[in-house]
Amino acid sequence: MELSNFEKLELDKIARGLEEDDPRLATLMSMEDLGRIRWKYAIRGALVGLSGLALLLAGVALGEPVLGITGFMVMGGGTYWATLFMDARPARRKTAATRLHQGRDRETP
Repeated sequence: MELSNFEKLELDKIARGLEEDDPRLATLMSMEDLGRIRWKYAIRGALVGLSGLALLLAGVALGEPVLGITGFMVMGGGTYWATLFMDARPARRKTAATRLHQGRDRETP
């Protein structure tokens, strides 16, 4: 069920009030910062995954099963870490916010 225009305007008013009261929180919750956090975790996770792959290959080359198993676990953990914040929901919220602002622009004379 979609929100009415009045409800959207009220939510926008609440959001602006929160941004004025606590700009630090607003910065923390902004979509741009969320995108930056996503890329930071993705890059770090990919680097951890690649180092795990290197450990796995070194374990196989040296004939050390413990090193190979550790590398496999590190590789899996890095992959999980890289994909931890890859969720589509914030993009939908940003689209809804854009639609709200476009609707408000049409309503003003």
